[in-house]
Amino acid sequence: MPITTSVISGTVAHTHGLASADGGYLLDGTTGVTPFGVYPFGTSNPMVKVTKTFADINIGSTSMDIYELPSDAALVNVYADVTTVFDVSTGVTVGDVGDLDGFQEATDWTAGVGLTDATRGLYVSQFKTMRSTSGTTGIKAYNFSTTGGSGTDFDQLLTNDAKGIADSPRQELAQQFNAGHILVGEEICHASWFFKYTSPATGLIKCFIRQSDGTLIQESSDQLDASTVSNVTTEYSFAFPDVTLSAGDMITISAAGITGSIEIRSQGTEMTNGKMYETASTGSSYSQMVAQEMQMTVTYACVPLGTDTQGEIDFYLQVVD
Repeated sequence: MPITTSVISGTVAHTHGLASADGGYLLDGTTGVTPFGVYPFGTSNPMVKVTKTFADINIGSTSMDIYELPSDAALVNVYADVTTVFDVSTGVTVGDVGDLDGFQEATDWTAGVGLTDATRGLYVSQFKTMRSTSGTTGIKAYNFSTTGGSGTDFDQLLTNDAKGIADSPRQELAQQFNAGHILVGEEICHASWFFKYTSPATGLIKCFIRQSDGTLIQESSDQLDASTVSNVTTEYSFAFPDVTLSAGDMITISAAGITGSIEIRSQGTEMTNGKMYETASTGSSYSQMVAQEMQMTVTYACVPLGTDTQGEIDFYLQVVD
């Protein structure tokens, strides 16, 4: 099966258009006979079989690790054979961090088993050949459905000020919650902030729950691409896998490593049973910002986040050098 040979810089795989629709079938391992008939030309690169189950789903990121594509290798065929149906996930895609649906479009993994249209067992005609040009590339299944994760909102929406975060001089802002605050002792599943860019930014904005000295308790399961932040104040939400907040813990937002600058809305008063902090070095050396509080919404008393409780799938991947 032809693939493109142009060199692309970077450490992750890239799409190179569509693969030919006239090749690539599941091998039975020895004879070249497939569930669709006799394999038309044989091959020096037989399919790699990877078996996964619902237990391999990372609930926080709603993804599943499948395969590490070696450096300077290309993945040119992918099949998915659902052998035991999943009970929740109906829109799973397969790809890599640069292209989450690089190999398969949405598919219903709850519809049935075997090599059928419903389970995407047929050759993937819209498959995009992916090549790892520098280092290895993690191939994953993405967008598993989840259940739960909802709860009650604490809102601090007053705002008359704004503070900027960037790689320098202020990398991180933190809102601390002390004894007596409604969030202390509660499970946190979402935190949202209100910000815009003051100069166009690139890189990843990250959200954390930390102890008062900056010790990491939990990083959010998602991150925000700074280049998608607009110049109009907008609310952006970060999810957590149900972390219980203790007195003195902080929910923080970090711009460490980004270019440009992000403006976060705040209020020129101090939160009842809470204090606001800043640092020039993410995770350490916090200084109080007197008479300041974050504009934010925090979801607590959350129903635990979950996903499929059944399901097994075989992936067949054809890798060439």
